[in-house]
Amino acid sequence: MMRNVKFLLPMLAFICAIGMAFATVDLKPDPEPEMQAMDYILLDGEWEAIPEQNCQGTDDICRVQLGANGPVFEVFDELGDNNAKPSGEGTPQVINL
Repeated sequence: MMRNVKFLLPMLAFICAIGMAFATVDLKPDPEPEMQAMDYILLDGEWEAIPEQNCQGTDDICRVQLGANGPVFEVFDELGDNNAKPSGEGTPQVINL
């Protein structure tokens, strides 16, 4: 009986260790999680995130208008940025928040 126990316990420990190796969870965070691209406007002194605007060019400043008859705001690439995004269009893009 003692001979069976001396063989059985190490074998069970080995099987348990193999099982635990497959049961672990990777707790490391992703190095760079996928984030939705956002632009920002300065609305009443506070930064407001808006969907990414397709502004390209260098002639004018990228601007958006809140609603058809709403106010016009300059668009910034990053939160707290001092320089607005450049745009090739002179008319603001109409968006709804």
